[in-house]
Amino acid sequence: MLSWGLSWTNGKILGEYGNVNIIIVWRFFFASLFFFPYLVYTRKSLLPNRDSIHHILINSILIIAYNIFYFAGTKIGHAGSGGVLVTTFNPILTTIIMSFFSLKKISINEKFGLSFGIIGGAIIIQIWKNISFLQSGNIYFLLASLSWALVTINTYISRNKINFTTYSFWSFLFGFIFYLPITLERNIFMIFKYDYIFWINFLIISFGAMAFGQSVYFNATAILGAKRASSFILMVPISAMIFSILILDEPIIGTTIFGGLLGLYAIYLINS
Repeated sequence: MLSWGLSWTNGKILGEYGNVNIIIVWRFFFASLFFFPYLVYTRKSLLPNRDSIHHILINSILIIAYNIFYFAGTKIGHAGSGGVLVTTFNPILTTIIMSFFSLKKISINEKFGLSFGIIGGAIIIQIWKNISFLQSGNIYFLLASLSWALVTINTYISRNKINFTTYSFWSFLFGFIFYLPITLERNIFMIFKYDYIFWINFLIISFGAMAFGQSVYFNATAILGAKRASSFILMVPISAMIFSILILDEPIIGTTIFGGLLGLYAIYLINS
């Protein structure tokens, strides 16, 4: 969650450099590149088994959808409000979908936890001052949250069919292959002309947030379950705020701190 929180700062810096589609396609490539030597070193199975291929393909498509919705929402809507909406609604949507399909009732702790998560998100975006998240552009952020909730559920379902390193490697590699045609009309090698600031942030967002952060999340989902693992995403707005203060010198806002504490309490309730 710390690596994902930092990625919001990295993404803001990277957005100043150029075409987002090029950044996305190289992000998938470098993330898959990170896993190949690790698979060889640990002697994990490089090839997925037949029962897991459809889960990998679904995961790749959902991760691509998440990236598309995220950047579309950032362009049209308000990035700050959207970022909180994505991370707050993800565990809520995951819990609701899992409970619906498993036909299990949501526990009292989960109900209170989800409620505190919603309240915390509303306080962070100061909903009494800002209702702009209801505008049409920000619907992309809700779609991004839904796509990541489905990533979580799909990963949980596939937990006994494939190890998480092989699952991560092929998810990112297929993401690169599927997204590459979108960028063929552009000079995708232009990123190698950018300065060191770009590369520091790009490598952090590729190796840190995607290769490390997402693969650890996939593994945690298999161990903790989809609902409990997704609840930790409520930590992202808090870590994002801390990094934005340290790196971007953004001001400290009391409502953000209070809302973030409610988010942490929500994680405790859902996992207790």
